[in-house]
This record gives sequence, C-alpha cells and structure tokens, in this order.
Amino acid sequence: MQAAVFIGYLSGVFALIGGSRYYELVLLAALAMLGGAFGVANNKRIGWIALLSGAAFFVLLRLVDLLFAVSSGLNPVLLQLNATVFPVALLAAVLHPHTREYMKVWFE
Repeated sequence: MQAAVFIGYLSGVFALIGGSRYYELVLLAALAMLGGAFGVANNKRIGWIALLSGAAFFVLLRLVDLLFAVSSGLNPVLLQLNATVFPVALLAAVLHPHTREYMKVWFE
C-alpha cells in the first residue's frame, strides 16, 4: 500500500511536469492520482477509488501516445514505453490482492 501511495505521488507529479498532446486530460488524471494518493495515505476509500481511476486513465492515455509513436520510429516508441512504466506499476500496485485486502479491512 505504501508503494501505491509513493508511486501515486510520483506519477502525479511527473504527469504534471511532463508534456503530452492531451494536456487537459493528463492534468485530470494527475489530479486524480495526487488526490487519490493523499486519500489512501489518510485511509479513505474514495482515495483508493480516485487513485485507481486516475492510474487507469493515465495508462490509457500513455497507451494512446504509444500507438501514435509507433509510426515515428524506434526512439519515440522507447521514450513512450519508458514513460508508461510508472503508471503501469501504479495500476498494478493499486490492483494487487494485498492492497485490495488492506483496503477492505482498514479503510473507512
């Protein structure tokens, strides 16, 4: 759970400072991840839901960017793959069975 909070904060900050062609949508996902990480750190169920939705939406946006980078060559594809690592790790940390079990037991 601590990894999900840390990666949530990290991905949210990187999404805010990173560039994308969908800046408004990335801003929405970043705010959901940052707010969700704060909510999870304070044991709020809505924080977990916000973190999950923000991470899933951000992964979707990164995969769309990856699809557009395929036609540009190898270097843009590798850059997009590198940018997709943390959001996928965040989604995996949030959906992990131990995290979900912790959420069911301790969250309000």
